[in-house]
Amino acid sequence: MYKTLSMSLLITMLVGCSSTTALKHFDKNELEIKALQYTKKADLIINNEQKILLWGTYLNNIDIKKFNSEDESFLISIYFVNQESQDLNENVYSFSLNEHSAKSVEEIKITDKKYKDILFKNTWGKYYLVRFDNIKNNYKLTLSLNDLKNNSAILNFEK
Repeated sequence: MYKTLSMSLLITMLVGCSSTTALKHFDKNELEIKALQYTKKADLIINNEQKILLWGTYLNNIDIKKFNSEDESFLISIYFVNQESQDLNENVYSFSLNEHSAKSVEEIKITDKKYKDILFKNTWGKYYLVRFDNIKNNYKLTLSLNDLKNNSAILNFEK
């Protein structure tokens, strides 16, 4: 009994003195960690077949000084499965936020230094900076990627 009690006490002390964050084991800076927290993923599936892989990062919650907070801004990665072209316009898709059209959609290169800490290095698809007018009085944001046939991939965020 004495051995068990001593061993339990020793283990408790060791565990109590250890760090409680899993992120200490990763070589990431604070911006990368925040970007990961505000990133969502969705798939567009049509007729039981995956057509699009969509990742979106809500930039407004990451770093207000670094990213424009006047608009609702998202860094989007899109991969069109089994398509030769990875271009958003060629594949005829558009974005909406709470049913409002995008204010601007700008392609971002994977080498862009401003976004280097938050790009998840998807070399197959393309990245876009998508901006919308500020959504007031609503803390729930529904970002959707839509085609002409009303198929959509949806990402839900909170301000």
